[in-house]
Amino acid sequence: MKKAIIIVLSIFTTFNLFSQTTGGSFCIGGMGIAKNTWLFNNNVLDDKNSSQEMDIAFGSSFGLNMSIYFTQNIGIGLDVLYATHNQKYNGVTDGITNTPYKSKFHLSSLDLPLYLRLSTNGGAYFELGSYFSVITASQYSSDATGIYTALIPASFDAKANTTSFSIAPLLGMGIDINLTDNLILNPGFRFSYGVTDLKGVDGRGKTIDSYSVPEKTNSLSGGLLIGLVYRFDI
Repeated sequence: MKKAIIIVLSIFTTFNLFSQTTGGSFCIGGMGIAKNTWLFNNNVLDDKNSSQEMDIAFGSSFGLNMSIYFTQNIGIGLDVLYATHNQKYNGVTDGITNTPYKSKFHLSSLDLPLYLRLSTNGGAYFELGSYFSVITASQYSSDATGIYTALIPASFDAKANTTSFSIAPLLGMGIDINLTDNLILNPGFRFSYGVTDLKGVDGRGKTIDSYSVPEKTNSLSGGLLIGLVYRFDI
């Protein structure tokens, strides 16, 4: 959390310094992202006995969006978002009964994306930067019941087994649509790939650190972004 506070203070200081320039603009508003989410780990991917298969999963982000343009086409942006990131699994509880199960590894985080924002005169924009995320919750759950909870837990808090801070480079693109002279709708797409090892648990509830050779857990997400901001000329 201290890292996140330092990052936010540094960014706002930068915003304040650049706000002294004339001819630019400052935008503030709200935004949301509906995204496809994945957690890739080779310990899971190398499991060949169908005990855990990765399923498609979804997450979301919503919160505050801010950007400051130093010229008409070049600026920086900062979002403050509450986000969820999920990975679902399916498999069999054991090799004898082959009883099917489904499970999910759920992460919640405070995301602080910081990025360079480039706009064309036609309204298209591009984003390049990174997410700085503080993991606030980590939970494993499955539909295993009865005797099978000895093999696959029904649910538990996995926060102690998950990295608390992560970094994920981002790439975004979209278009700014002027609804009025100052009110702007900006739909687009945003993608990110985590370079930080999130650790966590696998589809059967086994902690990644308990593998004989633990592999890195990397996040991947991509989805539709919708923002609505108000522009103030500087």
